Amino acid sequence: MSQLLKKFKNDIFGVLWLALAVFIALSLFSFHPEDPSFNSIGADFQKVHNFCGYFGSFLADILFQSVGICSWLLVVALGHKAFTIFSGKTREKPMAEHVISVLFVLSYASLIALYTESSKIYQDQIYWSGVLGNIITQSLIRVFNPAGVAVILWTSTIVFTLLQFQKPLSFFYKHPQRLWLSIYHDLRDKFTIWWKARKLMQVVSKKRSAQPASHTVRAQDPIAISENKSLFADNQSSESTVEEESYLPPIAQDMQPLKKRKVVMKKKVSRNVENWELPNIKMLEDPPDTAVKVDPAEIKRKTALLEDKLKQFSVNGKVVGVLPGPAVTLFEYKPNVDVKISKITDLADDLSLALSSESVRIIAPIPGRDVVGIETSNTKRETVFLKEIVADEEFWSEEKALPLALGKQANGEPQIVDLRKMPHLMVAGSTGSGKSVFVVSCLTGLLFKHSPKTLRLIVVDPKQVDLAAFHKVPHLLMPPICEARKAVVALKWSVKEMEKRYRSMSRFGARNLEEYNDKIKKLTSEELEEHQQINDDLIEANKQHETYHFQQLPYIVVVIEEFADLMTVDKGNVESLVVRLAQMARASGMHLILAMQSPRKDVVTGLIKTNIPGRISFKVASKMDSRIILDEGGAERLLARGDMLYLAPGVVKPQRHHGPWLSEKEINDIMNFWSAQSEPDYEADALKMMEGSGGSMMSLDPSDMSGDDVDPESDDRYQEILTWIATQKGVSASLLQRRFRLGYPRAARMIEVFEAEGVVGPPNGSKPREVLINKAPNP
Repeated sequence: MSQLLKKFKNDIFGVLWLALAVFIALSLFSFHPEDPSFNSIGADFQKVHNFCGYFGSFLADILFQSVGICSWLLVVALGHKAFTIFSGKTREKPMAEHVISVLFVLSYASLIALYTESSKIYQDQIYWSGVLGNIITQSLIRVFNPAGVAVILWTSTIVFTLLQFQKPLSFFYKHPQRLWLSIYHDLRDKFTIWWKARKLMQVVSKKRSAQPASHTVRAQDPIAISENKSLFADNQSSESTVEEESYLPPIAQDMQPLKKRKVVMKKKVSRNVENWELPNIKMLEDPPDTAVKVDPAEIKRKTALLEDKLKQFSVNGKVVGVLPGPAVTLFEYKPNVDVKISKITDLADDLSLALSSESVRIIAPIPGRDVVGIETSNTKRETVFLKEIVADEEFWSEEKALPLALGKQANGEPQIVDLRKMPHLMVAGSTGSGKSVFVVSCLTGLLFKHSPKTLRLIVVDPKQVDLAAFHKVPHLLMPPICEARKAVVALKWSVKEMEKRYRSMSRFGARNLEEYNDKIKKLTSEELEEHQQINDDLIEANKQHETYHFQQLPYIVVVIEEFADLMTVDKGNVESLVVRLAQMARASGMHLILAMQSPRKDVVTGLIKTNIPGRISFKVASKMDSRIILDEGGAERLLARGDMLYLAPGVVKPQRHHGPWLSEKEINDIMNFWSAQSEPDYEADALKMMEGSGGSMMSLDPSDMSGDDVDPESDDRYQEILTWIATQKGVSASLLQRRFRLGYPRAARMIEVFEAEGVVGPPNGSKPREVLINKAPNP
């Protein structure tokens, strides 16, 4: 019973405080001067007006007589205490909290007494400030006079208000200001839209009365990425280079971006998660009011130019659909049956020249369609703001545990993917392409949904610039890594943690991290103590590699910026560790995000490419780079500043998206919000491993994937190898490698250790080293 009470202690106290606040509020609300009390005479069994009966009548009278209308502040204080307990933010000294609450009420009562003097309410029976407020104020006036008392009371009131609610002074004027601005902007935007719609309807009515009615034609086959959106044709005559019989393609008039309004959450979510508070999307900037409009005349002009230019190269066909997007416009071109697709793909540069377009990309053909896609850049591009993506209902769906805000699709719809299902992501993009901003926006989006209890980050940032804002967030599992040597240690620790998680899931019969956490929630305190004892016994028996977790585990996202630089420094170690994680880490809740500027062959190796199916490419330098990252060309023709191609796992053709923009101010506001709640709580084992890595890269041999101590003498085969060496006349690293099936780095490390211990001699050119002992020492 005591264990049960201890487990729900905070919840019980919270409910009691809230009930007391409600009881007092009802008593005060239904107070009547004629009810029985210490200050009124009435029959013992007369009718009581108070909702809470005789007790409520006496309680309300005592409070009103003592502190007047400030009795309601007592209700506020009790309610605040209850919700503080519910949120898990209890204070260490509850007695001090009670004293602060009393002083909080008395300070307001005294301040009211200063300005109401002897005024009374409730049939002139109760002072506005109560008896206590009057006594305190009158006593102070005798000493300090009214002016001095005003300074004292205003100061004390502000101080005790801050102490009571534990909020900065800015909180009390910024929140009302934001509320007023939110209401004002909402009303203004709605009025503006209504006014412009009214004007537009008047213009349309005039045009319709002056022109003959026209009919619309539905697009034959809407593009796959624009489901439920019909494309319409405008068959009115227009001045163009096309003959009157020419077919004008259906244009997606209904996709013209409307005037932007204030972005609000489309789904109500709780921002208080145990002891943490999640950021509010109000920290993100709203899109500008001005919207990029699609000009139908411009679309028709480009359609005519496109068809004419293709005819000049003996490519006959027609444009059957147009889909304007935030950054590019997609033309659906249906060639005649005798036209080879390869003939169209070779004309990208000629079409770019004819359309005066910054870039033209050809999709030949569009998957599942009998048309070729021709993407051209828009004259004016729309900036995608992260707030639009985070506010979308899909971002907060329970099915997307680790949502990544990719941006907007070609049809303007938000695109959100789940890193958990991906399960790893590789991002490439040259300088100025928007790669770094995209990585930052993805991580920022994750911080909107996850507290440090459910998500931990490992950040490898060699340049110390792109991810510098994340260096102080409490989600960090280990200090930010800026050196290649420490990055290898971090990857080795990640492999060790992955294996420990698999041991834990196997122990509890779980197939993935979600099932494991569900089973851990159901463990009793006795079972937890039993698992703790088992782990303690394993540690005492020097079997750390057999220990396992028995607490709930968070997702771990390993983010590596400038992955190419890391591979250049230590390719062998990095590749083997990354491949190991990519192959096995998914079910354990560990995921990789690798970012690089140049996706060269020696960086994106076959093993890495095979095990990381999720890939994104921004604008790259060459067609070869595009083929390496996406298995096809096209990324070299992308626009700068956020234009990208996303190749989803299991999808043949990459899809075009426009990544979100995030300003420095937004990033700093969100990171400061998190860092203000707590400092990073680094993993003890990770810190120990980082500190014990020393300065030698040889100690980071990934062939020992169990992640044991990096000291070579602790190698489980050390004694076996030493015994064998004692029987030999000469030994070399390659000999150890063949004899014991070791990796070369591990074998070379063992040779160096034996040389330091006097077991073998110094290097002897190409000959084996001389063995200096004839009997292995006792272990």
